[in-house]
Amino acid sequence: MDQMETQVGPMNGETVPREAPRGLVRGSLTRLPREDTRFPPVVLTHGTFSNARLCDQLARFLQETGFDCWVLEWPEHGQSARGGPPWSYEQLALHEVRGTLETVQRTTGEEELFWVGHSAGGVLPFIHLARSPAEAHHFRGIIAMGSQTTHAGPGLLGRLKLGLGFLMTNVMGRASGEALRLGPDDETRPLMNQWFRWNMSGRWRGKDGFDYLEALREVRVPTLCMAGAGDDFIAPMAGCRRLFDALGSEDKTFVSCAKAEGFREDYSHTRLIASRSAREELWPRIAEWLTKRGEKAS
Repeated sequence: MDQMETQVGPMNGETVPREAPRGLVRGSLTRLPREDTRFPPVVLTHGTFSNARLCDQLARFLQETGFDCWVLEWPEHGQSARGGPPWSYEQLALHEVRGTLETVQRTTGEEELFWVGHSAGGVLPFIHLARSPAEAHHFRGIIAMGSQTTHAGPGLLGRLKLGLGFLMTNVMGRASGEALRLGPDDETRPLMNQWFRWNMSGRWRGKDGFDYLEALREVRVPTLCMAGAGDDFIAPMAGCRRLFDALGSEDKTFVSCAKAEGFREDYSHTRLIASRSAREELWPRIAEWLTKRGEKAS
């Protein structure tokens, strides 16, 4: 990840208590309320090696725009609870997306929400919906920023980096964000091994062989996918595009955040969500997209 331009402290919103099944821990949910909102709630979440701080400024921006915002911080990240079993990528998605839906619905009384995720945070709802397409009515829309599962580390050098990361993860028993220079938090071996295998094989399949790309044809939730032209390792444009093309929604938009498309820079992975340029030219696009779809049924 790139160094964030805006460094922020702990979030000042309301932390909402969450119950977890015995033996498991939940990620934390922090609410930045907007009582006068006319839109569904917005859940924001980070990706691997990161935590809630990455979403803080965008959440505050959307709150000021008129949205009731919720920031999901994964278990074992940032200030969230520790001590549960190690998650695989799929287990995290299926556990936390459903749990977040239940908490937000119970607290707000709203049946629908928006989901805004960066990197792996944008993949989580697609895993959930691929497995449970009947729950699509709970999502007014999804925004995925730099989210993909099949094309990380392109080229020979990229493959070498993926292989080295895989080796380090299994020798150490975890993936160190600091050692890999990817962020402040560590990831579990099961989660990263699944991610490495998906990207090294080019196939997004569950442990049971479930084909996620094929299943996304039945996911028809309105979606905005944003990809950075300068993201040449974690979420290359081709991977983001492949996920986007697999979606069955008629209301879907792909945005290539590149100079060639009129943007001020070729956005790298973290700068898509946390940079001065993103604040000035990407965040307003996100707010506009949410506003238009939030008003459809209002």
